[in-house]
Amino acid sequence: MGSWDSLGFEQQEAQQMARLRRFLREQILPFHPHYGELFAEHGIEVDSLRSYADLAQIPLSSKADVAPDHDDPQRPKKFVLQPTPETLRASLPLGRKLSLLWTKTRHGVEEVQRRVGLEYRPVQAYFTTGRTALPTSFFLSKYDLDLLERVGGRIAEVNEVDPRADRIVSLFPYAPHLAFWQVQAVGLSSGTFMLQTGGGKAMGSDGILRVIDKVRPSFVCGIPGYTYHLIRKAVETGCDLSFVKTLFLGGDRVTDDYRRKLCDLLRQGGSSDPKVVSILGFTEAKKCWSECTGGPEHGFHTYPDLDLFEMVDPDTGLPVPDGTTGEMVYTPLDGRGSLILRYRTGDIVEGGMVRERCPGCGRMVPRFSSNLSRRSNLTDFSLTKIKGTLVNLNVMSDLLTGDSRIDEWQLVIQKRDDDPFDVDELILYLSLRDDEDDDEVEATVKSVERALANASEVCPTRTEVLPREELLEMLGMETQLKEQRILDRRNLVKSQPSASGAEAASGS
Repeated sequence: MGSWDSLGFEQQEAQQMARLRRFLREQILPFHPHYGELFAEHGIEVDSLRSYADLAQIPLSSKADVAPDHDDPQRPKKFVLQPTPETLRASLPLGRKLSLLWTKTRHGVEEVQRRVGLEYRPVQAYFTTGRTALPTSFFLSKYDLDLLERVGGRIAEVNEVDPRADRIVSLFPYAPHLAFWQVQAVGLSSGTFMLQTGGGKAMGSDGILRVIDKVRPSFVCGIPGYTYHLIRKAVETGCDLSFVKTLFLGGDRVTDDYRRKLCDLLRQGGSSDPKVVSILGFTEAKKCWSECTGGPEHGFHTYPDLDLFEMVDPDTGLPVPDGTTGEMVYTPLDGRGSLILRYRTGDIVEGGMVRERCPGCGRMVPRFSSNLSRRSNLTDFSLTKIKGTLVNLNVMSDLLTGDSRIDEWQLVIQKRDDDPFDVDELILYLSLRDDEDDDEVEATVKSVERALANASEVCPTRTEVLPREELLEMLGMETQLKEQRILDRRNLVKSQPSASGAEAASGS
């Protein structure tokens, strides 16, 4: 283990706060349009930031602060470092200035401009896949790509990837999204052979299975839904999976029941001791974190030299103690390009943060629980015309994904008769794993509906059992970048003019 994962926690906090103060002085305040103004407006003194408790002086940020809209489509650019020759001369530390002066003397001013450009000039962009009307772009410079590669090496280290014996196959789609590029960085940094398939949309599942048969990867990476689909197909067609040691899953929540389902499939394919490891990342951080290989109960391992995590009350935004459920808040300690401080991720972490030696691997890093859920997955159902019900879609998704009887599923939320003023309907589509007669199917459907009602207090308006292939097509399993598991069609229903309004418009 290196210094990033072995320092004592008091020493870590002192170093993190020192890194934060330096980062603010040398990069954020002089070059960041948004935070330069924000710190001045609130009178925040960088030297006053000495402990985690002091972070509360910095206002929380959220996706709404950085996301573009039709009134301000260029808003994301306000979160990009934008140095000028004047601000660089005024803000860079003396050692860096002397280094650049030496470069200028030896190689000329063009070489200085080239090196500064490599550090700050955006060369790549990732995009969030949230529900905003316009995609939010986050920009990376060469400096950020080097950080991403360093993080890739740490993910390989935590998961004991051996470049001499292991191979990696990625099922993530070709896209300007973090997951695809973080897997690439794992291979580059560790020197491990890696093949990007582009997912089912690019190669098709049959083509990917042929590749897996030839490459014989130890590690397979992908979105949970598509990875399950592919492994199931491999088992059903008799493919050998004995060489697969670990599935890396990112982009969706991974429950214990879902891990068991996948491990059972891998064992059927010949894997002797398979593991399922969740990888968490979000575009705003421009990096990912891995669970401990000792087991998901040990949580995700962070990088105390690169970032800070807090947990806050999701309603008040106030910090909560270690070990307490809260919303994850993220602050980078290094980076260029797009940067956002004290960012509210919208992830609710059951059990919050812990700062103690990991029982699984012995690393001394802050860890957060693997039990995460999206706050945005709470939605109002108007089940009657006078009363709404707040429904946690995370609970429904976990239950349906983990049920061993269910092969595939989709939930559709819509207005009855496509009438914007009528009540909401929840339609559940299922395909079942085992062939059953009509009575058994009916009993299974009623059992699933009861379980959903007990867990979420909402029962589907109706449930339809479909053949797997039909449901896979509805999900877009091999045609979409990510399968369409929960569809909310209510916002597609446009309000229609009333009859009296129509008559008035026609002059009747």
